[in-house]
Amino acid sequence: MTEHTSDNWRFPNSERVQRVQDVMLVSSFALWAMLIGFAPVMTWRLLIA
Repeated sequence: MTEHTSDNWRFPNSERVQRVQDVMLVSSFALWAMLIGFAPVMTWRLLIA
């Protein structure tokens, strides 16, 4: 999430771009949470099997 957006043509300032950035940020947190949550469970399951 950006605090300040510029009016430069290289960095488009639109709600769609900000929405895409928000979705990417949330999905990256979800991916890390899934990896951190499933890694110990899968390790445990492999050690028990």
